[in-house]
Amino acid sequence: MTISRIHFMAAGAVLAMGCGFLLTQESIAQDNHNDAPAGLPIAAKYDLSSLKYTPEERKNLDMAVAYYRDCVQSHNFALRDKFLAQSEVNHNPNDPTTPDGLMAMLNSRFPKADPPHKQIDPLPNLLIAKDDMVLLMYDQQEKEPRPYTWSRFEMLRFQNGKIVEHWDVGDRRANSQNWKIDWCVKAGRKDCPTP
Repeated sequence: MTISRIHFMAAGAVLAMGCGFLLTQESIAQDNHNDAPAGLPIAAKYDLSSLKYTPEERKNLDMAVAYYRDCVQSHNFALRDKFLAQSEVNHNPNDPTTPDGLMAMLNSRFPKADPPHKQIDPLPNLLIAKDDMVLLMYDQQEKEPRPYTWSRFEMLRFQNGKIVEHWDVGDRRANSQNWKIDWCVKAGRKDCPTP
C-alpha cells in the first residue's frame, strides 16, 4: 500500500498540530492565561486552562463547530455556502471531492433537515486550532476482536472564513463505506471516489 502525498501531508499536519499543542501547552500554562473560546464544545480529559488562540483561530474553531452542528449533523445542507468555499476539496477517499457532490450524497441519505441541534454531537475529545487549521478528534470504542479505544479525526483548513480543505479518516473496513461509492456511481457524478 502506498501513501499518497495528500495522506502524507494530512498525517504530517495532524502530527505537527499535536506536537505544536504539546510543545506550547507547558509554556502557555506557565502564563496561567486562559483565552479559550467560551463554551468550547469538548469532552476533554485534560486541563483547558492552557489553551490560547488568536482571534482568527477562535473564529475558525467556531466555524468548524457550527459547520458540523448546523449543516452536517442537522442535515441542513442549504447552509453549505455559509461554511464551504466553492473550491473546497474533500480529501476523504470515500466521498465525492466537491461541495456539490458531498452535499448531494448527504442529502440522498438525509433528505429532511432536523431542527437545529444545540451542540455538536458527539463532542470532540480534542479540538484545537493552529493558524488556518482546525482539528477535531473523537475517541471510538471497538469491541472486536477485544475492547479497545482508537481515535478518528476531522481536519479543516480555512481561508477567508470558509472551509477550503477537509481531511478525515478514510475508513474502508469491510463494506463500511460502500453505500457512498454506490450512490456516487448511480448518481453519475464525476467527482466520485475510486473503489
